[in-house]
Amino acid sequence: MSEQITSVSSAPVSLRAFGAKQWVIIAVGLLVIGVTLALGFWQLGRAHEKQAVHEQMTLRAQAAALQVGRDAIDLATDRWRRAHAVGEFAQKLTIYLQNRQQNEQPGFWVMTPLKLARTDRYVMVLRGWIPRNFQAMDLIAPYQTPKGLTQVDGLIAPPPSKLFSFFSDPPAAKIRQNIDLEQFAKFHHIKLYPYILRQSGRMDDGLGRDWPAPNLGIGTNYGYAAQWFGMSATAAIFLLYYLVRHARKKRGNTAR
Repeated sequence: MSEQITSVSSAPVSLRAFGAKQWVIIAVGLLVIGVTLALGFWQLGRAHEKQAVHEQMTLRAQAAALQVGRDAIDLATDRWRRAHAVGEFAQKLTIYLQNRQQNEQPGFWVMTPLKLARTDRYVMVLRGWIPRNFQAMDLIAPYQTPKGLTQVDGLIAPPPSKLFSFFSDPPAAKIRQNIDLEQFAKFHHIKLYPYILRQSGRMDDGLGRDWPAPNLGIGTNYGYAAQWFGMSATAAIFLLYYLVRHARKKRGNTAR
């Protein structure tokens, strides 16, 4: 009497073992892996771009100072470069940007146009910060403005970022949420450069200038990249687990 022994442990699982449901699951899994990988590499690319910008900013900060009104200044290439301007402050045109913080304390940014010497052009100077009086919200703390010809040292900077507001500021508003340099110049009939000079240095004028270093968010991009790569790895593990489990199940059914 002969006995036939059949081995099922090595029985291959062909592509026909997958039905429509399994192919949909596989397609979705591969799509998730591909998308999350792409997003992860995109965030890495953004981090590398910002790192290059940071290195450029470091080089610009070490370069020779520009003179506003004499040197050709382009915000795209000269942002955060040291510069100085000589002129007289137009104190009557001073504005106060509210809800601006320094050392986590709310207050105002004081901005005054500086009329450049021997020219009819102005540059907006972000002079410093003063705290807010919460008992009288429109009361401006005392500070001093130099009289006559003055040299202002600082950095070339973009206009202040705009904060969300339900209403636009009146053109003549002194205390305001945001400023549009072009609209400001048109309303006051002055020629204003499209960048600001963020004043630096300590002066006994009642204004704070503890400006934070420009935050490019490089660490945030690396964090997002890690999250996307983690999601991609998790999706790959789940997909692999599903394929192995399905293959074992099919082999078990074949053995019966």
